[in-house]
Amino acid sequence: MSSLLFSPNHYPSSLKYLGWLVVSLMVIPLVFGSTPEQSPSERMELSPSSLLLDISIIKDEIIVVGERGHILKSKDGGESWRQVTTPTRTTLTNVFFADDKHGWASGHSGVILSTTDGGDSWTHLAEPDPEASYFDAYFFDEWKGFFVGSYGQYSKTMEAGTSLEDEYINDLDPHFYSIKESPNGDLFIAGEMGQILRSTNQGRSWKTLKFPYEGSLFDLLCISEDTLLTFGLRGHIFRSNNNGNRWEEIKHGEPEMLTTGIVLSSGNILLASMADKVLMSNNEGMTFYPIPVQGIDGTVAVQEDPNTQKIYFCGNHGFLAVDLQTLEASLNQAASGNE
Repeated sequence: MSSLLFSPNHYPSSLKYLGWLVVSLMVIPLVFGSTPEQSPSERMELSPSSLLLDISIIKDEIIVVGERGHILKSKDGGESWRQVTTPTRTTLTNVFFADDKHGWASGHSGVILSTTDGGDSWTHLAEPDPEASYFDAYFFDEWKGFFVGSYGQYSKTMEAGTSLEDEYINDLDPHFYSIKESPNGDLFIAGEMGQILRSTNQGRSWKTLKFPYEGSLFDLLCISEDTLLTFGLRGHIFRSNNNGNRWEEIKHGEPEMLTTGIVLSSGNILLASMADKVLMSNNEGMTFYPIPVQGIDGTVAVQEDPNTQKIYFCGNHGFLAVDLQTLEASLNQAASGNE
């Protein structure tokens, strides 16, 4: 197979939390009566610079997913790519691996794909559902996991996704954008309308937590056993140091929407925005500093690669690698200038 080289060309497109639902409710007939959910992905030479929506790293390989059912793999830090054929042309919004072999990619129209060979091949698990869109997933192991998404979609499985049990866990039916496990074993879900849910029994039951904001929250980070961070529209950031029982807003002066984030191996925190900048913290999210980064506007996924000492950004711009040491040096400089 020929490798696909990264191109910096920008391909404007809607993001997964703003434009999905119109697209996901459309079932467009293709040739011979097939549908995008059931048609193999098309090989496209510029797919690394198209809309990419999530990223995972297993061993020394990068795996990204995005529009038209694209799944790409790279073994050289994103310098070259191999496009994997998938059984769908539906937009894939997220990818999660429980170990080096077992992974799941899900997205529009209720599509769920699985792999048992580290992402080299993928199979359909769920029947297409034009009224469902999945935005995130989390698995404890190769068998037990969860998918969350539009209109309060919450699906759990004990059989690696081959069978799903749907439950209604919130009366408002908000879009759920993120599901994470805390180091203490609790699960958290963040979504629109300021909805934060917590499970203390591995997803068997959920409690909606009191929260001081009614806007959309696009991601949640579990910083330590009791410390949480969530963020979203208009740059709002909220922090809890008691497992979500109380929250305080962290002011930072940057109005751009915050879309995704990561706790780095150094303990520093990085949040991506809709602009060409990130917000970084060196004190567990109590203070944030803006750090300019060219070419990352529209980022919806970010990942640290310990093999290359790079931070990878995916979104409207496709894939972009940024030197981690440079970012953390800029953070240290910004923090020292405010002492």
